[in-house]
Amino acid sequence: MARPRDDDLRQKLIDAATAAFAENGYHGSNLDDIGARAGVTKGGVYFHFDGKEELFFAVLDHWQQRRRRQLAVPARGPTGAATALQAFLSAYLGFHFRAPQATHLLRVLATELRGRFTARLREDDRNEQRWLRATVRELLTQGQSDGTLFVDDPAQSAFLLVAAVTGVLEQWHTGAGDVAAFCHEEALARALVARYATGQRQAPPTDAEFDFRERPSP
Repeated sequence: MARPRDDDLRQKLIDAATAAFAENGYHGSNLDDIGARAGVTKGGVYFHFDGKEELFFAVLDHWQQRRRRQLAVPARGPTGAATALQAFLSAYLGFHFRAPQATHLLRVLATELRGRFTARLREDDRNEQRWLRATVRELLTQGQSDGTLFVDDPAQSAFLLVAAVTGVLEQWHTGAGDVAAFCHEEALARALVARYATGQRQAPPTDAEFDFRERPSP
């Protein structure tokens, strides 16, 4: 009779693999080291996973599920969708600022493994981006409805907001020490939403309002 798999040991392997992949990347990690971190032999690793590729996907799935559990979309409440959107973006940024291993895994996915396991990795990455854009778009649409957000095109605005968030995280990944002064999730979320959080429908700014060229003194 086949020996049942040990869920606790499987989680230990995922935790050990998370640390290894985050520290050393995919190519720099090996099953011997991951098994040693988890306190098992390479055979123990293979009992739960077919190999390094399957283990890496299990790690990605673990963090994706954890991220989505923790980032449930807040209810609009009496203050409307603008506050809910700000809270969601703050929570998303805060999750990554406080879970550096998860953040490094995204960097491994986006750089080192971009050309490897093409179909699966690309689809995982696309699904994560689709989920984030869809969540932001829904909150923007709700804000249109309750009057707390001024949005011409929720899909385009969601794209721009997600691009800003992922750009912040890319800078954080590359050199956290260089940008730490700017990486306060609540302040960033407030700044990102402020462009849309008018609380009423207003005409878009005119070109003159964006003309910052130096003018001669009167």
